[in-house]
Amino acid sequence: MKYKTMKVKAKKGYVYTSTKLTKRGVHLTKYKNKVMTTKKAYLIKVPGKPAVWYDRVSSKNKKLNGYVYNNYLKVIKKSSTNGKTSTKTTNKIPVDPDANVPLKDLYSYGTNSKNNSTQKLGLDGDQSYYDTDIFSKYPANLDEFKSTFVELLNQERQSRGLSPVSVDSDLSQIANKRALDSQKINDLVHLDSAGNSIAAVYAKKAGLNVPPFSECLGFVENAPTRMVVRESLRDYIYQDAASDWGHRNILLNPSYTRIGVGITTAKNKMTVNAIEMY
Repeated sequence: MKYKTMKVKAKKGYVYTSTKLTKRGVHLTKYKNKVMTTKKAYLIKVPGKPAVWYDRVSSKNKKLNGYVYNNYLKVIKKSSTNGKTSTKTTNKIPVDPDANVPLKDLYSYGTNSKNNSTQKLGLDGDQSYYDTDIFSKYPANLDEFKSTFVELLNQERQSRGLSPVSVDSDLSQIANKRALDSQKINDLVHLDSAGNSIAAVYAKKAGLNVPPFSECLGFVENAPTRMVVRESLRDYIYQDAASDWGHRNILLNPSYTRIGVGITTAKNKMTVNAIEMY
């Protein structure tokens, strides 16, 4: 991944001499105030560990020259106030390297899955779509999640020749309550102890005049909004074999025209969403 040249510092970690990460160079605890530059990052995977980003760094005297774990780096930004220059250190906001990879081809963060048998079977493998250590630091905007979910779902539906769905205020009320239900019990449950649909009970109590509707519930690791939405849709539509494709069949039901989306942050800091459709 290439980007504009930035100045960075690091308080810990090693500078590795190659992308194989087999040979360590200097330890950065000795160079806490040393300024380095970076303009390129590599997604590197070593056996037994998930793929993570390493930046290619270089110091002015070239003594610090190699690859450093992205999470250890702080970007140095200069701002001017009343003619004086101050230096601020902030985290880099990561960019989704898979933003243009179709969901059907996505297996894990930084890779596609066209040749992966697990993905083809619709089963989620051991790897997460994104590196949670990095992206959980930039949690989704919950209101933005709702509109983005509808936007990307409609893109998926229209690519299959299906009509788009529009937001229904009554379904949205139910979806918000159902997301909070899942948060409170830290579980995904559709039916009450009597075997009745909890969402349908809410509709009846509120006197909402809506036809029979279907529900999807899901937990997703937190991350920037669009990534969380893409992960949710990927799970529901392309990784749903374990649920006999029930979620996929709801979201891609050609007769459905209305949708309500609920979202909140779960106790384990994941996001939990509720989708109601008819």
